[in-house]
Amino acid sequence: MRLEALSAADLPACHALFQACVRALAGTVYTEAQCAAWAPARDWSEEIALAWQARLADAWSCKALVPDGRLAGFAWLKRNGEFDMLFVAPWAARRGLGGRMIEELERQAAEAGVTALHVWASHASRPVFERAAYRLLRPNRIIRQGVAIDNWLLAKGGWREEES
Repeated sequence: MRLEALSAADLPACHALFQACVRALAGTVYTEAQCAAWAPARDWSEEIALAWQARLADAWSCKALVPDGRLAGFAWLKRNGEFDMLFVAPWAARRGLGGRMIEELERQAAEAGVTALHVWASHASRPVFERAAYRLLRPNRIIRQGVAIDNWLLAKGGWREEES
């Protein structure tokens, strides 16, 4: 699989992959209700396009493609050092692709002088980030559409959570 930079033209396919990945977690590490709150079943729209384009504009990014051109995964790392997205298609999982994308985005960030990194990792992505030497800081809970979803705060490179 080859890694390439993402462009705005890739975002509809990324959105579809994001929804498929989250739905694949239902019944394994998250409930159906949690998955529906995290990734509501919505078709690609102008509203979603504008929001995702804004997020991508402030990030380093990559996509993973198989030889036939299908999207196998995508990731982006915000310029403030926060991993915002890391998704691998269920059919491409467990081949080291998540780790390769993390490594590529860390390289891009380091070239720009950003080495203090963090992520709010799902139950599914936590092991991928731990294999990439991120350390667990604490469990976390977010509320989306009235539904509690647990995740984990992990960090690398000296990143520290601001005290409230």
